[in-house]
Amino acid sequence: MKGKTRSQSLSRLIRYSMNTSTLFTILVFAVIVTILLSIVIRPLAQLGAQLVAHSTMREMTSPAFPENHGIAALEDMSEESPGYADWKAAVERQEIVNYRIPLIDGSKPLVYDEGREMPRHLHTVDMAIELEGRVLFRSAMLPSSGTVRESLKERNWLYEYFNKPYEAAILDEDGRQIGLITARIYPPLLVEIVGVTAFLMLLLGMLCFFVNYLLGKWLIGPLIRSLHQLRDAFRQLADGDVDELFEKGLRMDRPYDEIGEIAVQAGRIIGNTKMYMEQLQEKNEKLEAQQLVLTRHATTDGLTGLINRRHFLELIGERLHEPGLALMLLDIDDFKPVNDTYGHVSGDTVLAGFAALLREGFGDSGVAGRFGGEEFAVFLTGVTQEQALDAAERLRGAIERTSFVLTDGQEIGVTSSIGILHADGNLQTFEELYQQADAALYASKKSGKNRATLFGSGTGRPPETTGA
Repeated sequence: MKGKTRSQSLSRLIRYSMNTSTLFTILVFAVIVTILLSIVIRPLAQLGAQLVAHSTMREMTSPAFPENHGIAALEDMSEESPGYADWKAAVERQEIVNYRIPLIDGSKPLVYDEGREMPRHLHTVDMAIELEGRVLFRSAMLPSSGTVRESLKERNWLYEYFNKPYEAAILDEDGRQIGLITARIYPPLLVEIVGVTAFLMLLLGMLCFFVNYLLGKWLIGPLIRSLHQLRDAFRQLADGDVDELFEKGLRMDRPYDEIGEIAVQAGRIIGNTKMYMEQLQEKNEKLEAQQLVLTRHATTDGLTGLINRRHFLELIGERLHEPGLALMLLDIDDFKPVNDTYGHVSGDTVLAGFAALLREGFGDSGVAGRFGGEEFAVFLTGVTQEQALDAAERLRGAIERTSFVLTDGQEIGVTSSIGILHADGNLQTFEELYQQADAALYASKKSGKNRATLFGSGTGRPPETTGA
């Protein structure tokens, strides 16, 4: 008796994979540390700028300030003031951090100024002080031209984020603002700190990610291959390739216990899906047929086969800007007596024959529709006024010469009155076109019927009329 071959456990493999994936957390840690560093440094920079600004503001607004600097009032402070140089030096000391670095020459430091080590300074704060509309002080690291706001404008969004300036108002004894102190931490300091930290963290994270990728590829590779096969099978199912899956089934190179069970259930789904898709296809075919019927009923006049008024307006709505357009309104003369004398069935025969003449007369060159009752419309573009009138006259003549055979074998003839509106390059609404064409149709009726009338383009101009 052959023993059952036991496949690898997916759960065991996942546990091994989870142990190796801990390396990936280093990259996440690096990103989080960088973000936290950015979040913490920004308020600290604001606090530092605020302390410097308020320290300078308190000094300038102290009662002893004018006397100490040889001026009558704070407003009188200028570069020409006796104490300006000392005050400027005091302000500069606030934006510079001094420290000492010994310069080594062999084993002894180089000294100067009575044995002190060589001092160095680090620019830490940008400051600008405005008084009564004058720039009283501006850091040497800032551009000397332009306004203070322009000189504080940074080169990119990163500097703007870390170094938003802080402003402290200088008030006189009456509480009126007479000046403004603007301070911020010197931008390169913060950006370099955050940039170097972020770079080192990301470098460490990428290294760990690469190591984790190699371990994951070795440990999870077999699992991924089986899952890819299962994924491809479901993708075929989603794309509708049910027949191929049903014939070949699901074949796994190295199925694990859990994946093998999923594959069995997926095979059942594929079989059921094929049956459901066949049923769905039959329903879709019925729905498409019904949709065609509904669309035809919604857009077409059931008696004449022409498009109805609503669909007529939809088709020509976006074509009213085309040059050389013409709208014809047609009305069957004395149609009511036809219904009264021969019956409505015979009247329908005349309407259907009338519509057939419209289709024959214009074919694909125009849009023909029934507006209701015995009223019809034709829309043309790219025609001149003379061409529109000639086309209407040819149609009128064809209608006059046609005999319509009724159900009892009788033949009757009808005539038509036509109103024409021609517009060449004039943007108009359909309502305007319709009203003018209807006015021309009324003129045809009033002038004796069985004629085509072109709506005049000038005030007081009589209609141009042809016909009987």
